[in-house]
Amino acid sequence: MSSSMSAARRVKAAPRNQEWLLALLPVFPLVLLVMRLWYAGGQDSQALLLLLQNVSPLGLLSTAVLASVWMLPALVLGGRLFGTLYWISTRRSSWLVHAAERLPGWVMVLAVVIGVFSWQLRFLPTLATLTMATVGLTVRDRFPKREGLRAFFCHMLPVATAILFYSVLWPTIVSVFTTRDLTTLILLTLPPGATIFLTGPVPKASARMLTHGVAVAIAAFTPFLVGVTVMRAPILPLTALQVEENGVTQVIVGYLVASDDNTFTVLRLEGGVRFVSRDGFQSRVLCSDLSEVPRTSVDLYGWDVEQNMTSWLAPPDLLPLDPRCEGKPGRHTP
Repeated sequence: MSSSMSAARRVKAAPRNQEWLLALLPVFPLVLLVMRLWYAGGQDSQALLLLLQNVSPLGLLSTAVLASVWMLPALVLGGRLFGTLYWISTRRSSWLVHAAERLPGWVMVLAVVIGVFSWQLRFLPTLATLTMATVGLTVRDRFPKREGLRAFFCHMLPVATAILFYSVLWPTIVSVFTTRDLTTLILLTLPPGATIFLTGPVPKASARMLTHGVAVAIAAFTPFLVGVTVMRAPILPLTALQVEENGVTQVIVGYLVASDDNTFTVLRLEGGVRFVSRDGFQSRVLCSDLSEVPRTSVDLYGWDVEQNMTSWLAPPDLLPLDPRCEGKPGRHTP
């Protein structure tokens, strides 16, 4: 982090005999992936074996990584922020200070870039708050005698950033207030104004409880959040099959597990595996992930508050929703 921090802190010897922790690192994602397949198969052991036989581990792991990559900026910026805040407030060393010191600048920049492109619009004020507070605390620690520099990064820049955010987000804030979406309203209004209060030291008596308490809570909650994210991540292409059985046309919506010359193997959304004969097959369509459907209609200049910048920059999907993805029969394409 800074030279002043490095000069005064005590470096504790690294604990020994912790090689078993490294051996457990790949176990956690493996258990999550197996639990995801078991949950998707309706908690049935035979369905789990079928999915393990046909689902690509690389594809499943890639989906899990893409689904949880947005948590990296929160961990990196949060660790740097609270470690620096504790050091500035107490001038004492701790495991949190050591962790913050080991985070190089390029990791911080990478975390911010990942957050800008992967976080939803309603979380971007929080990302800006974490970034501005971390920069302000770093400047305060590295340049303790540069009053002008500290005033700019710790006071003027946070205030200017807050004014800019409130000016740009004001139409969306009004819309959110009208729709009574309390969560989105807090995310859009509270972080920009709170930035200036995070760029300075906190009372020494409560510094450890505040910084380490929040850091421990984040560390304890992160595995749970990763697990929930992975359990909700799609594992296979979501497909709608229109088939005719006993003279009745029906649509089966689910994840396509496998297909051969005789049957389609489909994992239904409500759970369970179904084998569909090709004799009655009429048509098939690829459907969008149901979890990506926005739960609110609030937007900022056409940018939905539940979409990230990557979705906003991507070409819009102008095709109407296929009725077969809703379980309704569509046109027959032989």
